[in-house]
Amino acid sequence: MSTAIQQIRELRALHEEGLLNQDEFALRKNTILDTLFSLSKSKESDVKPASVVANKSLAGDTDLGYVAGQELSASHKHYRLIKLIGQGGMGQVWQVNDVSTELELGHAETLALKILAPEYSDSAIHRRLLIEEATLVRKLAHEHIVRVYDWGRDPATGNYFIVMECLQGQDVDHYLSKHLHQAEVAQSGIGLPQALNILMPVAHALAYAWDKYQLVHRDLKPGNLFLCKNGSVKLLDFGISARLRSHSQHPQDAQRKTEPHLKPGPHAGTAGYRAPEAGTHQQVYQRSLDVYAVAVMLYQMLTGAMPFPEQRLIHHQPAKPSKLNAGQWQALQKGFAWDPRQRHTDVLGLLQDITQQMQGSGIAPAFHDSDLRAQQRQQRKELEQQRRLQASQALIQLQAMVSKQYQANANSHASVPLLKTQWEASKTYLARMSTGTQKNT
Repeated sequence: MSTAIQQIRELRALHEEGLLNQDEFALRKNTILDTLFSLSKSKESDVKPASVVANKSLAGDTDLGYVAGQELSASHKHYRLIKLIGQGGMGQVWQVNDVSTELELGHAETLALKILAPEYSDSAIHRRLLIEEATLVRKLAHEHIVRVYDWGRDPATGNYFIVMECLQGQDVDHYLSKHLHQAEVAQSGIGLPQALNILMPVAHALAYAWDKYQLVHRDLKPGNLFLCKNGSVKLLDFGISARLRSHSQHPQDAQRKTEPHLKPGPHAGTAGYRAPEAGTHQQVYQRSLDVYAVAVMLYQMLTGAMPFPEQRLIHHQPAKPSKLNAGQWQALQKGFAWDPRQRHTDVLGLLQDITQQMQGSGIAPAFHDSDLRAQQRQQRKELEQQRRLQASQALIQLQAMVSKQYQANANSHASVPLLKTQWEASKTYLARMSTGTQKNT
C-alpha cells in the first residue's frame, strides 16, 4: 500500500498532466491528509478498522471484506454501502447512498460503486490506467451509456473505486440464460427484431463515443449490456475493465507512450468475443474490435450458441442461423470476418446492413426508440414548414384579391362591409391552414 506522500505525488502528476484541475487536486489531497490524521489517532488508541484486517486476510480474493453500512470517501464525497449487487474477478459492485447529498438535501441519492480488487489497486500502472480511463469515460453523456460520476480510493483499505449510475434491471447475459432455459431446443435464441432492438442503442452509443472522443469499448459482451426496467438499454464498463485486464496480462504494454485509449493492447476483450487481431501486436482498426464483438453477440442471441470456439481458426465457419435470410447472413459474416479490413466501418453500419436486408423477408425492421423519435421530429418539422408555406401563399392571394376588389369599388360605400367580410373569412381560412384542418386545394 502506498504512503500518503506517494499518493499526493501521484495526484500532483495527474494535475500537471491536466487530468485533474486545481480544485480536484486540492480536495483529494486534503482528503488524504485528513484520513492520515484520523488513522494516526486511531493507532494511538490501538483501534484498527475491521475492514483493514479483513482486506489483508482476503488479499487477491473477490471478497474484499466490505460490509453493509461501511462508508467510503472520494475527495469531498462520502458513500455508505447499502448492499452487494455484483461480484467478479475485477472486484465488487455495491449499491450506495451519497451521504453528502443526504446531509445537504435531506435525502440520499442511490448510486453504484465498483470497488476494484487489490491486484488492480496496488499496481502503480493499473492506478494510472484506471484514473486516465475514468477521467475520459465520465465525460460521456449519452442516454445509452451508464454514467461514471467519480473515482476515488478508500483510505482504510487502499482499494480504488468508481462511482457510477445505479441501474435497475438485468444484463443481457442473464436475460439470454433465462430465455434459453425456458425455451425449447428448436426455439433457442430470440427473434431478429428483438435482438436488433437491444443492439441498436449500443450502436448509437458507440458512434457517439467515437465521434466525440475517439473512444472504443473493446470489451463488448452480453454481460456489459444492461436491460433497464424502464425499457432502455445501457452500455457498461466502457473500456475500463478491458484496459485493466489487458495490461494485467501484459504489463509491459502499459509502458508504451502511445495513446492507450486509442490503441487497444493485446488480449483486450473477453474470450469468444475477442477479434483475432486483438491477440497480436499488429496495428489494428480500432472500431473493428467492437464490430466483431457485436456480430458474435448477434449470432449468439439468434441461436443460443457461440459462432466460434475461444481459439478461433481462420478456416472456421459457423452454420447459418435459421432466422436469417441469405442477405442478412452475408452481412453478419462480414461483421465477424477474420480480416478487420473486410468488416463494416462501425457497429451502426453492421446493424443497418442487416436491417436493410429485411426488405422482402417478411420481417418488419426493428427501430431504435431514438431513431423513431428523430423520425417523428423530422415529420413534424416538414409538416410545419408545409403549413407555413401554404398559409403564406394563401395570404399573398388574399392580399391581391382584396387590393383588386378595393380598387374596383373605391367609390362605393358598399365595398367596406364586403371587404370586412372577406377579411374575416380569410383569417378563418389561414387559421385552418396553420392547424392542418383545411386541405390544400
